[in-house]
Amino acid sequence: MGHSFFSCDWGTSNFRLRLVDASSLEIAAEVRSDVGIDRLEGSNQERFSRYLVERLSELPGDALAPAGEIPLWISGMASSSIGWQELDYAALPFSLDGSTALVADLGPLAEDLPHPVRLVSGISSANEILRGEETEALGLLDTLALAGEELLLILPGTHSKHLGTRGGEIISMQTFMTGELYSVLSRHSILRHSVEEPASIDGLEDAFLEGVHSGSSKGLSGSLFTARTRQVLDGKTSQENGAWLSGLLLSAELEPARNEKNRVLVAAGGLLGSMYLLAAAELGIQTFEAIDEKVLELAAPAGHALLQRAHRGALS
Repeated sequence: MGHSFFSCDWGTSNFRLRLVDASSLEIAAEVRSDVGIDRLEGSNQERFSRYLVERLSELPGDALAPAGEIPLWISGMASSSIGWQELDYAALPFSLDGSTALVADLGPLAEDLPHPVRLVSGISSANEILRGEETEALGLLDTLALAGEELLLILPGTHSKHLGTRGGEIISMQTFMTGELYSVLSRHSILRHSVEEPASIDGLEDAFLEGVHSGSSKGLSGSLFTARTRQVLDGKTSQENGAWLSGLLLSAELEPARNEKNRVLVAAGGLLGSMYLLAAAELGIQTFEAIDEKVLELAAPAGHALLQRAHRGALS
């Protein structure tokens, strides 16, 4: 296998580094940790390169042996004001061929690890920003051969991103604080006494769909306290209410997509993907589908591979 590049997805709270073959996207080795950008306190910028060197040392020796000076691509919060080097955001419209991405060459990682570090900026509109998701979007749509289609791509998370594409470009984006709202409401509000996040919604589908329906009929703010009254007056369990709250928040997130005529893709599998599909069906969104988990797993490496092709001449 010809190892072609390192792919690093470095967010606020998580770190993931993979050694990737550019042609096949085969993963040769991988390191993960919960040391996100905000965990590396201090003012010395070398702390970021030192941390990368430490993680690279955890890869199998035979993985690094043939690597030479292959590039190390980094997306996420490493290019933010709290990261390694702050980069300006690339503006919308953002080309899905990767050509309008802003990429900084930080030079070799270390004397004995001469891999050139390529730092990727995020993208912004007049009132929205993101970092990291642009690389995932590039990888997903390139892998699925959908870069030229008009569609809505949903990237769930603490702050879910809805990206509208047309003519080979991202032309719009909107952020929904769905994951953070669930965390705050279930842990730090009056609802914490009535809500427990379920590990599965098997057997809880009715409660989940009741939450979706409540959101679509009464709105988010007008529905929230119902989680409390469901427990006190109706004897609902905390797990039933956890499923109900998930349905309510997803209903609020997906409400703008109810009139979407184009294809809607959600980058989620497993429990989260099934909840999005259930909520979309309840809301009558006919064009909604989930992306296969195997494609999701390679979103960032596929995005970095595309960026490497798009910027090869400028960075060589």
